[in-house]
Amino acid sequence: MKFYGAEIVTPTGSRLPLSSAVEANGLVLLSGVLALRDGRIVEGIEEQTEVIFDTINTILGQAGLTLDHVIKTTIWLTEPSDFAAFNAVYGRRLTAPFPSRSCVISQLVAPGARVEIEVVASRNEVRA
Repeated sequence: MKFYGAEIVTPTGSRLPLSSAVEANGLVLLSGVLALRDGRIVEGIEEQTEVIFDTINTILGQAGLTLDHVIKTTIWLTEPSDFAAFNAVYGRRLTAPFPSRSCVISQLVAPGARVEIEVVASRNEVRA
């Protein structure tokens, strides 16, 4: 088993007991990613989504993968009204054929977070 990503530190400075990503049997499973920049949640749904995809891309890069290797996403949004703006960024960052996806409306643990994204990537498959 391989581990990727950096230690996760919350905006309050506490360290979370989890791995950013774990690889097993050709799958790289990323923990839910929040829009953290310099230890703080960025503003706005579009900016949060872009920052999250930048972080996901960085973690996948450590494993030698790209966003094209993503086969499944799980999305948590805090506001139904954010769905269209989120979806526009999502459609730019992940291209067709798109990964399978679940999307739910839920409260998030980090104050100010409007979106959290979890992905599964496959070392053995590329969507393009």
